[in-house]
Amino acid sequence: RLKLSEKVEDFQIRLKVICGRQLTGSNIKPVVQVKMGKVKMKITKIRKGSSPVWNELLMYNFHESLKELYDYVVEFTVNNSRKLRSDSLIGSFKLDVGSIYDQPGKTLQKKHNFANLIILLRPQKLNIMLHCLTYQLSLFITVHLADSLIIVIQDESAAKDENEDDVEGNLLTPAGATLHSANFALSLFSAEDLPQMDSTAFKSMKQKIGLGGDEDVSQTSVDAYLTFKFAGKKRVTEVIKETNQPVWNERLNLPLKFPSMCDSIKLTLKDWDRVGCDDPIGSVTIPLSHISSTGEAGIGGRRDLFLYSTNGPFVLFLGFLPTFGPSFVNFYGSPREFTQLGNSLDELNTGKASCAYRGRAMMELLMRMDEEGAEPKPPSQPVNEEKIALVQKYMRRRQYRLVVGFESANLIRKPLERIEFEVSMGNYGNKFDCDVKSSASTTEPHNAVFDGVHYHYLAWTSKKPIMMVTSQWEDISFRLYALNLILRIIEELQEQISQVNLMVKQKEDDIEIASKIVTILDEVILKTSKKLPNPRGRTVSNQLDRRIHRQRVHMFEMICQEAKELRQNCTDAQEAIAALHDFIQRLELVSHEPQNSFPDVIIWMLSDNKRVAYTRIPAYDLLYSPERQDYCGRFCSKPCTLTLKYPTANTKSKKHYKVPAQLRIIAWLGRAKDQSNFEFHSKGDISVIQDTYETEIKLPFKGWTADGYTDITGEIPLPKSVFRCPTGWLWDGDWKINSDLASLYDTSLGHMHVVEDAFEFEMRDVGTAWQVRKVTNGKMETICDMGAIKVPSGWEWENEWTVDTQRACDEDGWEYATSDDQTVGELVWSTVEKVYHNSRKRRLVRSRVCVDHKAFKKAEKTAELLEEGWEYATTMGSEFHIDPKMLDLVRRRKWSRRMVTSDDRGSAAIFQLDKSIVKDRHYHKMPLPKIYVVYESVWQLHLRAYIYQGRDLIAMDGDSLSDPLVLVSFLNHTARTEVQKHTLNPSWDETMMLDIKFYGDIDHLKKYCPEVSVEVFDSDDLNSLQFMGRTSVKPIVKLDPENNQTPKLEWHNITKANYTTGNVLTAFEMILVNVKNLFNNLCQLNQVNDKNDKIEMPLPPPLKPGVNLPMVPFGIRPVLQRTAIEFLIWGVRTMKPFKLLSVNSPSVLIQIGAVELRTKIIKNLKKQPNFTEPLYYIEANLPVDDLYFPPIMIRVKDNRKFGSRPTVGQHIITKSIQYRIKPSVDQPQQDEGFGYYYTICLDKYYDLDNFNKEMSIIPQFQIREEELDWWSKFYASLGDGGNCRSYMESGLDLIKVYKDELEKQEEFNHFSDFIQTFQLFRGKVENKDEEPDFAGQFKGTFRIYTLPEDSREPSPPRYFQHLPPSDVVEVKVRIYVIRAFGLAPQDANGLSDPYIKIKAGKKRIVGRENYIPMTLEPTFGKMFELDLVLPMEKDLYVEVFDWDLIGTDDKIGETVIDLENRYLSKFKAWCSLPETYCVTGPCPWRDQMKPKEWLDDKCCKEGWDEPVWNGNTCVMVDGKTYKLDDYEKDKKPCKHWGPADERLALYILRKFPHVSEHVETRPLLHDALPNIEQGRLQLWVDMFPKSYGDPGLPYNIEPRKPSKYFLRMIVWNCSEIPMMDVSVLGDKMSDIYFKGWISGLEHKQQKTDVHYRSLDGTGNFNWRFVFPFDYLPQERMVHVAKKDHLWSLDKTVTKFPPVLNIQVWDNDLFGPNEYISEIVLPITNIPKCCKFQRFCTLKNVPDMQGNCKMEMVNLFDKKMPLKGWWPLYRMVDCGREQAGKLEMSIEILTEQEEEEKRAGQGRDEPNMHPKLDKPNRPATSFAWFSSPFKSLRYIIWRKYKWIILGLLAFALFLTFFVMFIYSFP
Repeated sequence: RLKLSEKVEDFQIRLKVICGRQLTGSNIKPVVQVKMGKVKMKITKIRKGSSPVWNELLMYNFHESLKELYDYVVEFTVNNSRKLRSDSLIGSFKLDVGSIYDQPGKTLQKKHNFANLIILLRPQKLNIMLHCLTYQLSLFITVHLADSLIIVIQDESAAKDENEDDVEGNLLTPAGATLHSANFALSLFSAEDLPQMDSTAFKSMKQKIGLGGDEDVSQTSVDAYLTFKFAGKKRVTEVIKETNQPVWNERLNLPLKFPSMCDSIKLTLKDWDRVGCDDPIGSVTIPLSHISSTGEAGIGGRRDLFLYSTNGPFVLFLGFLPTFGPSFVNFYGSPREFTQLGNSLDELNTGKASCAYRGRAMMELLMRMDEEGAEPKPPSQPVNEEKIALVQKYMRRRQYRLVVGFESANLIRKPLERIEFEVSMGNYGNKFDCDVKSSASTTEPHNAVFDGVHYHYLAWTSKKPIMMVTSQWEDISFRLYALNLILRIIEELQEQISQVNLMVKQKEDDIEIASKIVTILDEVILKTSKKLPNPRGRTVSNQLDRRIHRQRVHMFEMICQEAKELRQNCTDAQEAIAALHDFIQRLELVSHEPQNSFPDVIIWMLSDNKRVAYTRIPAYDLLYSPERQDYCGRFCSKPCTLTLKYPTANTKSKKHYKVPAQLRIIAWLGRAKDQSNFEFHSKGDISVIQDTYETEIKLPFKGWTADGYTDITGEIPLPKSVFRCPTGWLWDGDWKINSDLASLYDTSLGHMHVVEDAFEFEMRDVGTAWQVRKVTNGKMETICDMGAIKVPSGWEWENEWTVDTQRACDEDGWEYATSDDQTVGELVWSTVEKVYHNSRKRRLVRSRVCVDHKAFKKAEKTAELLEEGWEYATTMGSEFHIDPKMLDLVRRRKWSRRMVTSDDRGSAAIFQLDKSIVKDRHYHKMPLPKIYVVYESVWQLHLRAYIYQGRDLIAMDGDSLSDPLVLVSFLNHTARTEVQKHTLNPSWDETMMLDIKFYGDIDHLKKYCPEVSVEVFDSDDLNSLQFMGRTSVKPIVKLDPENNQTPKLEWHNITKANYTTGNVLTAFEMILVNVKNLFNNLCQLNQVNDKNDKIEMPLPPPLKPGVNLPMVPFGIRPVLQRTAIEFLIWGVRTMKPFKLLSVNSPSVLIQIGAVELRTKIIKNLKKQPNFTEPLYYIEANLPVDDLYFPPIMIRVKDNRKFGSRPTVGQHIITKSIQYRIKPSVDQPQQDEGFGYYYTICLDKYYDLDNFNKEMSIIPQFQIREEELDWWSKFYASLGDGGNCRSYMESGLDLIKVYKDELEKQEEFNHFSDFIQTFQLFRGKVENKDEEPDFAGQFKGTFRIYTLPEDSREPSPPRYFQHLPPSDVVEVKVRIYVIRAFGLAPQDANGLSDPYIKIKAGKKRIVGRENYIPMTLEPTFGKMFELDLVLPMEKDLYVEVFDWDLIGTDDKIGETVIDLENRYLSKFKAWCSLPETYCVTGPCPWRDQMKPKEWLDDKCCKEGWDEPVWNGNTCVMVDGKTYKLDDYEKDKKPCKHWGPADERLALYILRKFPHVSEHVETRPLLHDALPNIEQGRLQLWVDMFPKSYGDPGLPYNIEPRKPSKYFLRMIVWNCSEIPMMDVSVLGDKMSDIYFKGWISGLEHKQQKTDVHYRSLDGTGNFNWRFVFPFDYLPQERMVHVAKKDHLWSLDKTVTKFPPVLNIQVWDNDLFGPNEYISEIVLPITNIPKCCKFQRFCTLKNVPDMQGNCKMEMVNLFDKKMPLKGWWPLYRMVDCGREQAGKLEMSIEILTEQEEEEKRAGQGRDEPNMHPKLDKPNRPATSFAWFSSPFKSLRYIIWRKYKWIILGLLAFALFLTFFVMFIYSFP
């Protein structure tokens, strides 16, 4: 993540929601809502059912930096639109954009599939299929990050054939795993070292009036709480008020589903505010992959296993779940100092480029799997007491010592005053922090000294400051020891692999390479066999320590074993190098320490107590280990160079590439118990000085009056008497006035020889002579004359004043400029006088020498005692200065006293200095003494910088060029080259020599030599310097007189804010002039033997002719040879206006080094953009080695009136090796346009050779003509058998379908065989990542070859000969646009209405009326024809627009085709050649001439004899015989073929370079989002020069249109239908009816009448279904066109396979009808029926595996209807079961047949073909509610008639009996 770009760019994320499966719920209407990032949200359409199909593309555009976009969370939510909002959620899923970006190709998908199944987070089974694509603006954005965390067992058995649609294998969870409920538990215990966040004014006022306590108010100005974020979820602790040491003891619970696709845990400490927003204190991001492990073999070799239970069986996992701590976590942000008005750096507290320590917190992070059904844990709960007590052991502190020695401070940009450097670790060492004990952490204030050229430096000469910080931290050394060991192995391996690669590149002996590789492998085996520090038994070790240790041990074991096997078996150097790279990658996976609780060491540069710049050093880089040297940090006790940077939160700020200063330090960090081992391994002596300040105040009438001794602030009294020496130290001398202040103004102290300099300035007005302006000394102070510079006492002048000509000046020493600005560092001085120069200067030098050594020594020790050393100020809190002023009321001077050690502890004695003894208890705050390392030896060094040339620099001026110069800086010295005017490929060819006095350890310099800083600047018209880029180069160090190594020029990339902005060719060497130190040489000047003490200096470099500047000497500069360059300059194209004027008369200027070529002028660009004389030839001396070959610069100039010739465009070719050729000796090279034999590579199109071989053995069969068209040929070439089955089975010709543009195919190479197209640019760019403005195109090419050294020898023949004419050509162009796919949606519904627009020049063709509604994958099938003139109308634009009813149409994208390159190419890209010659059929011959005519034309152009024919099947061409049988012996004859001689001629033509019949796939781009594809378009282009005649008829590529068909189905009878109802009388029965429809036409389903009361499962219907449908025979699909909504303007066409669905239902009067059974019959593959009912079983229809005993037929091929019995079935738990039989007849009729044999539905008229009678149904078949009398007769009477009769008889008898009783007397 740290490597991610912070540059703001354009990004596009495409997300395709395809379908859902098994959504929970019935009768639901799901809708998908996708939230991307902060506020961007999009919603899909509402669909129906539990398996909805959306197939919608959602597109999101972002203008963000990759670092910000990487953490955006993508949230998918599925809701049921039928329900209320509170209960609508079906499921959700989250992942971050980084998980998508890290995938191969920036695409979340499998290798060959186009979708991924994502499980939504809810207890129900819920899946959504998604397809996510990301694109980027810059083609060079590549980020390597850790893989997303997945902790499960990999099920290797889940792998399937790549060609299968393995949906379950596409799950975004590992195979065989499911998501489980988990809980992230963050236990936060306490925090410390938090900075002040609120104002203390009110609290201080309360203290003063006695209402507050005595505590430090700054410590109570923080109200801290912590936020915990992961996967879009957030938890917050309680607020602990008014303390900077808060104690929470709180546990945060964050539920999630695991494994998770998110990888970043973000922790932020915040300060609660009563009013306004809460302020962030600091933040940290913990990658989940660093605190957990997948357990893959790549990490650790073996797999760690553990178990967890989910209230059931155990689940086995690999690796380990996320765990962290207990451990401290450091927070970083802006500087700790509090400001009332806020700080512009407060944004750094959110995690952006943090520059300061902000505190730390003790925490523990654990993940636990939740049991099924467990109650969710509360968001926050207190930590139990046992855990709090257990954590106390992790807070044990140990004392650590940090020692930093400053060697030099240079490259200081501005002349800052009172510069200090502060060293801190945590808040220890922070000079503004009063919470910890003060340390000797800050250097003495110094003013910056100008180096005479551009930069400033601090004048640390022989006395270098040492800072010491004592701090208290946990003992986590064992963690950092292992990390340092791994980092050391990686660093050494990388260095050794670089050496092997260099040996391979230089083609050294294979035995030496093998020996080197064996040595490396031996070292790998040795280092990986060593033991890593074991965390077990350590006080602060935890579970994560042990698991990481086990991973690393396993990984070491595997690498060791593999290295042993590689050493024994490897025979290839590249294989060994690849294996070593693999070792490095695997080591890098474990080269992190998430529990590094040591804060970084931060070094700040301060000026006037204000923080200016900083640098951060990881503490482990400085850590010392007493156990093993391998455990020490890489910078421990070693000099290292650090580049400071400005703190800034603005990603666009120029501070990102500006260097405020550069430091060279030596540092050591170790335990206090190991301090006796401290050693810098330096030859300097440790010097310790104690300071106090004598202060005086100015009183009226009394003057200056003593005010005692204080510290530097004037607040703490420090009289000299209170100072005592610590144990082991003694005073060395008495108190002295400190001399550091004077050294800022006198840089000659400590030197025996000093060169005084002065400057003469002259000026003039235009047309006048030079006049003296002023004379200044070396400090730029104006003096009256040279005599004003006096020699000090004890010194003498060695010579007279002389002009310094050993610098960038003319022969009189003058430098020239056009400004009278006196600021030397800001002016750009030129060595050549120009008319417009109005100022000049020259430097005069004079040497002085110290003649009295004793006086020199005494002056070095007591120089400042001769001065008063006072500093003056208005008050003690104001700024002090040297010169007294009237308003100064306070003055001070520093007294110092030196201490020396009294024992033999050496450097370690400095650790006793913090135990100073005071005399009085009132002096409780004592400043620590200042520590220095003093070097008595001074070494004379000579640095030579060889600056040869630069290339491919960025344009900094408006004319698309720059005026570059180079600044070379080494330690405190800087030199500058001449300015090269108006070039991006400057050739400086300068040697700069620097004489350097080095105060330090020469052994350190030899082993750790600092790098030379090389910076390139642009000099503008205002004489200011604009930064272009920098690099660092290590010089060759020559300290040995026998070292004769010669430096070699090498290219180095210069960078600006991490972007490459060009290259410079340089070399550096540093020579030790004197072996003995300079002082001894001076003391014994006459006795020293120069031959013994001096290394032999290289010869002085030669001077440039005409310029008094040293050039790069021979032996270092590149070797030149006589070279010929041929230029084919064809013309310029599409030139853009320059300064509001069009380019009309261009010419071309080509520069190669110092060689220039100017062409003639094109008189009128609009009428003829080609040059009339395109060939040019020059000879020049150019480098032999391609590495040094100068770039080729093409500049187009417009020749305007009054002699104006501005540069209107340019192009730079940095790699010329592609144009180098070996000259022909015997025969001239033919021109590129008229070809030679060429073998075409077929790598990038769909190759179906194997398919053709299989088709060739298939017997001949009859093919339906309506199924053969051009589209059949196209789909067959794609291998899409579903749309062209008949064509694929025929074995006819195919075409090549390229996956990319035609010109990008390897065999065609952009059609650059004759000429190339070079893009011209102009304008100023800030960095390399920005593209300059497009200016036009240049057409041409070059050839470079060597010539004999002797010019008298004959030159080889010219390369370019027999060129084609450069006149304009009229052509007829046909553009065949096939289809588009992946278009960017433009409408609110996520779709578009695309149409095609063609333009070339001023010609336009707009197909707006032929738009295709509502689709992102339109099939156009259109041919467009244009008459064009080349080259004026060479660019063919094919644009795709979105049709809109209201407003302007939106442009989706466009593609541009260069027709000129295709026309001039030898590949004859005019009209592609088919495989065979056909005169009829869907693809007849369409070219202007027949193949025999083209063959004759080819022989004529190549100079061959005419073809000699032997009949029609044999011909001789160029001495070779060709026979037709050789080409057609394996082919099946075709009735569409043409004559045999034409076919043979075509076969011969195809053997020459050509473009075969093809379809190319071109990306669509949009100007608003350049380089981001908006879709792809498939097309091809034919060109026909009118001079060759009229072309043939174009191909018909109209989209296929479906034909009208009718399916007639008659339902005769059914039997054995299951009974679904029970009558009121207990009889089983069914009211049977049939329902039928064709898939996709459910809205047009038809029903039979009802056969009521079927008591035995039989039914009689005699009912006819007539289903009209649109059917496409070639695709065998049914096309359904209907409007999506009532308000839709157009119908949407959906394709379905032709399937007949028949269902049996039971009719119910009350309640819904009941489904009984069904049968599904594919019309194109239908099983035959049975003639007899008894044979009708389920075996007659295909089962799940496709097994069927009946023959399968295509109903479209049947002339007669199928009539018989089919089984009906229904689904049960165990599969299918038979549920009835159906007798029916089926037939397919065309529209014409339907008109001839009309028939009505059911039994309606016309009832014929055949006529259907009413069914002979039993009398019991009726509806009871419509026939009540029949119900009585057939239902009641038939079954209960005897009961009814008995009841009637009984009733009659009862009546008579009652009447008898009644009438009885």
